[in-house]
Amino acid sequence: MVQNFVYRQRQSLAPFRYKKLDSPLSPPPISVDVDDGDWDVILPNDYWGLPRVNFALRTRFNFPDEWLATAKLALFLPLGISGDFSHPEALAYIDGVPYASADRHHQEIILPEKFRNGKTHTLTLHGWTGIGGSTVGDATKKLQMKTCEVVQIDQPTRDFIATARVTLEIADHLDENDPARHHLYIALDASFKKLNLRIPVEDSFYQSISPAHKILKDGINLAGAPLNVDITAVGHAHLDVAWLWTLSQTRRKAERTFHNVIRLMEEFPDFHFTQSQPHLYEVIREDHPQLFSEIKKRISEKKWEPIGGMWVEADCNISGSESLARQFLLGRNYFREHFGKDAESPVLWLPDVFGYAWNLPQLIKEAGLEYFFTIKIGWSQYNRFPYDSFWWKGLDGTRILTHFSTTKKTESVFAATYNSDASPDQTLGTWRNFQQKDYGDAGRTPPLLMSYGWGDGGGGPTREMIENIREMGEFPSTPQIHTGRVDEFFCKLENDVGGNLPTWNGELYLEYHRGTYTTQARNKRANRKSEFLLHDTEFLAAYASQLDADYQYPHAEFTEAWKLVALNQFHDIIPGSSIKAVYEDSLKQYEEVRQIVEKARNMALDAIAKKMGSKNIIINPTSFTRNEVLEVNGETIQTGDLSPYSVKTLNLKPSNLKPSLFNISPKLLENNFLRVELNADGDITRIYDKIAEREVLAENEIANQLQAFEDIPINWDAWDIEIFYDDKMWLAEAATSVSVVESNALRATLEIKRRILNSDYIQRISLQHNSPRLNFETTIQWRERKILLKVAFPVDILSPTATYEIQWGNVERPTHRNTSWDWARFETAAQKWVDLSEGDYGVSLLNDCKYGHDIRDNIMRLTLLRGTTAPDPDADLGEHQFSYSLYPHSGGWDERTIAEAYALNDPILFYQADVDLTKASSLKCGAESFIQVDQPNIVIETVKKAEDGEGYIIRLYESQRKRGAFTLTTNFPLTEAWRANILEENLEEIPVKGLSLKYAIKPYQILTLRLLPAI
Repeated sequence: MVQNFVYRQRQSLAPFRYKKLDSPLSPPPISVDVDDGDWDVILPNDYWGLPRVNFALRTRFNFPDEWLATAKLALFLPLGISGDFSHPEALAYIDGVPYASADRHHQEIILPEKFRNGKTHTLTLHGWTGIGGSTVGDATKKLQMKTCEVVQIDQPTRDFIATARVTLEIADHLDENDPARHHLYIALDASFKKLNLRIPVEDSFYQSISPAHKILKDGINLAGAPLNVDITAVGHAHLDVAWLWTLSQTRRKAERTFHNVIRLMEEFPDFHFTQSQPHLYEVIREDHPQLFSEIKKRISEKKWEPIGGMWVEADCNISGSESLARQFLLGRNYFREHFGKDAESPVLWLPDVFGYAWNLPQLIKEAGLEYFFTIKIGWSQYNRFPYDSFWWKGLDGTRILTHFSTTKKTESVFAATYNSDASPDQTLGTWRNFQQKDYGDAGRTPPLLMSYGWGDGGGGPTREMIENIREMGEFPSTPQIHTGRVDEFFCKLENDVGGNLPTWNGELYLEYHRGTYTTQARNKRANRKSEFLLHDTEFLAAYASQLDADYQYPHAEFTEAWKLVALNQFHDIIPGSSIKAVYEDSLKQYEEVRQIVEKARNMALDAIAKKMGSKNIIINPTSFTRNEVLEVNGETIQTGDLSPYSVKTLNLKPSNLKPSLFNISPKLLENNFLRVELNADGDITRIYDKIAEREVLAENEIANQLQAFEDIPINWDAWDIEIFYDDKMWLAEAATSVSVVESNALRATLEIKRRILNSDYIQRISLQHNSPRLNFETTIQWRERKILLKVAFPVDILSPTATYEIQWGNVERPTHRNTSWDWARFETAAQKWVDLSEGDYGVSLLNDCKYGHDIRDNIMRLTLLRGTTAPDPDADLGEHQFSYSLYPHSGGWDERTIAEAYALNDPILFYQADVDLTKASSLKCGAESFIQVDQPNIVIETVKKAEDGEGYIIRLYESQRKRGAFTLTTNFPLTEAWRANILEENLEEIPVKGLSLKYAIKPYQILTLRLLPAI
């Protein structure tokens, strides 16, 4: 009841005029002189605005002269409730100038005194109606406009309500045996008795507010002491850069949210705000330079905290090795460039990402950060993670202080949220849900963090949330809570109890959202292909810059392409959990990447070809010596030995290679290494390793068996696979044809045409003459809904663990289901390969664009496709192409498996340059290999020119848990070498000698080196 008296004066606005806009990027009609005479008129209580509509609303307002001269003025804009996130939402332009946002949770816009001028002002709202409820929405659901008004606020009444609201909710959530509970009820009762609530409300009510408020505060002070618990409350607006809305809509969401934050900072001087994702800052800089300047000012005042480390809050299961490094390089460099070197908090802020690779702690440190924050592991399906504050020990031994928020929504099954409403209930829960209460010293408890504000769709903190935190500062029987910064919290956590906290040594696997390793397969393929295209082209551009002093290394083009790749690795794009329009936009951006980078690649190759004096060159863009079969102008050739990271000329003469030992028929594929037998249905019934003289497959089993499963998750269709998915299984029909399509001295290939359920597919199964790697190239017309497709290889291997490649290393996972922690990992992510090995033999399964795997007992399976229907009803329908390979090997996995996985993903390149060789000059270098190392366990992942143009950046890692010295050799003389970090800051000078340097590496260490060539 008292809430109704906050607005001491109110006057209805003239009805809005309404116009639909074509897209979020349509220029909004914000000018004062816009003619809106033919727009629709929306009266109070009218239904308007279907879901997913971009709109403009216009009206005019003024404030009556007789209103009090001292009370706050505001607009009250209840546009309707869509039932999802903060929608509807709109940026309010007053007289053509953007000012603040009106949305479901921010219906009031406080105006400055300059509008108390007796003039009429134009109000334009540029917004979006929202989804229509839930993640799918009701396409027929309209918003209902309520009465919009200009109002005058009685601040003492609002302040009393805030105190009373907090007091009542805390009392309701305290234990019956806590004396404070009863004292608080008594204080509330006494204060309300003091209020004059006679109707109609007159000045006597407002005169009674202050005495009633004093009685309530005095009663609170007598109710008892606060808890000896410290919570830092961090204002926050989680903003998914694409999800149930497009990237272009997020541009608008960011401007709406950030304008509101600035307004709240004006109203509440103690309010602090934390915001991640440099990409969002960049769109504000482009679209609203004045707002960007205000943000910079607040950052300099330490009120606005830029945070996060990465360009976007990126997926950490699917993004590749160098991609994760570039997320940090792009993100941290942006913050430094625009806000200063020390402006960004040293925290990797990934509250909503679906799992965290084991080498992430090392990457965090290498990027110059110190701490890590998430809540997502608290969403695990079966086992609650045992720690909330702890040291996370990475694959190489690096330790990172980590905190999982313990703030929980009362009705939620999940352990925590990053979108707290800062209510007393959730504040009490932040302490009650904390698992390390006893890790402090005597008289001191570990500090806690609560991130509050409407999120996912943006919106951010509200006035009520900030009021709650103010009122609860030192409240009886309640944690002591204050607004603050994330970096201050982590420093306090480390200083107060860092030495007491436990350590978690291993990956952070989310027991949830396992389907995101597979959903939207085209996007995942485009990601992998873009990563390798950039990998190859940066190397070639570096090579060209060393050969040709006139060649211009395309820094700007690479940065543009990497930003697009990094953007599309956001944790709701690359996992496959967004709406259809997001993937239409994403594939266009990947095509843009392809065009940018292929142009740069060809320019670099032309420069190299001219220097080499040949139009025909072949390139090995990997860290391994290779000798492979290659298609050149329709002819199959053998490359001969190619050194790591090398380019050499190709003489297109007819091959004089003697035919290799191939036996090929519709039922047999055999070379010197393997004998592969098939039955009449096209199934592989036998793989015999002729070198090891042993069977690869388990007895009486079928290999390369496509298996379809019913895939109906309990919730979150695109996100989840349930453990019971394999209760029902269907196999492929017998082949309609099996034919020999290639048989020459270098390669033999069978083509098999089959059907599984409603989907036709063609597979080409091939062996090269010099390799035991069995290759499968697949084209499938995917027509299934609610179906999961896997390919299975039951191998004759006994091992309790399998090895999975992750970014910058690998991890062992159990092949059994002994415990709930084991069976929760029934589907896991890997990069390019997985391996199952026993003492003297093993089998690796390689892929060129897939990420989901399961290995149970002796059966290795790769997840190929899904048929999800929400939020994209057409997800993955249509044609798909992908390749995978089976690689049997003696002994355990080693550099051979890694090399074969790179070979599958990054084939030898042939380039025919269109250049004038009459002006070709001699090479400046002698050796064929641009760069190489002498130890097989060390993988050179990245070769590029330094961001500042000073030398070359070489990023490598140790891959087999071995330590020791290695020698790195270049084909150009070195003057200096430095160990650097991911940000390319020099850390330690390394002695050089001629073309080489020596350095010692530790197990799974990532090394970034800066090499300066002699001029």
